Amino acid sequence: HGSMILKCLGSSSRGNCYILEAAEETLIVEAGVPMRDVKKALGWKLGKVVGCLVSHRHEDHARSLSDFLACGIRVLALADVFDAANPRNRVFCKPIEPMHGYKVGGFKVFVLPVVHDVPCAGFVIEHQEMGRLLFITDTMMLEYRLPNLNHVMIEANYSDAILQQNIDRGLMPPAMRGRLLGSHMELQTTKEILRTTDLSAANEVILLHLSDGNSNAKVFTEEARQIAGKPAYIARAGLEVNLDKLPY
Repeated sequence: HGSMILKCLGSSSRGNCYILEAAEETLIVEAGVPMRDVKKALGWKLGKVVGCLVSHRHEDHARSLSDFLACGIRVLALADVFDAANPRNRVFCKPIEPMHGYKVGGFKVFVLPVVHDVPCAGFVIEHQEMGRLLFITDTMMLEYRLPNLNHVMIEANYSDAILQQNIDRGLMPPAMRGRLLGSHMELQTTKEILRTTDLSAANEVILLHLSDGNSNAKVFTEEARQIAGKPAYIARAGLEVNLDKLPY
């Protein structure tokens, strides 16, 4: 029984990338940070990488897509992502569809449709060394409740109350509100998903993509921890979490 380590290389509008590292193989989720950061985090062992999942076309998730392809790493993403990036060489591009499952090395990936301002996917990722992980980012909602989750990585982008305060104080443009409402997950939505998901088998909750000005990491983690009854972490560059199947 090996172990699975999650390494977060970034989880913000500046860039998103998460590495799931098992003993023999590695899956990368999102390609939004510079390739040199990825190579460094992998200890330059690119041979272990079985694939990279990209949720949608935005720069902070897909910036290094062509570099991944150039390194011979298979990228799984919605067709829209490849159309936007338009890589010259499509050999390693694997278009995926919502409500379908894919095998990537020893990882099984099921694609969930989510709601963003461009086509976007969420993922349920399974591996014998970590069990089932839910990965949801850049969406305003999630229509599905998934059973038997061992790990939950979910966006908690902003708090409506903090955003409204910032708008009232003139720190944020009022238009920001409409943009976020239709594209990112508000704290209450995150909490509702945690509240209505069976987390009895979950080890931890990891909150993703907190907005710079419209979130409060301390409050967000505390509230997530209370609702889930499990340890909660904020994903930021440098975070490493052991994702073993064994409950904490």
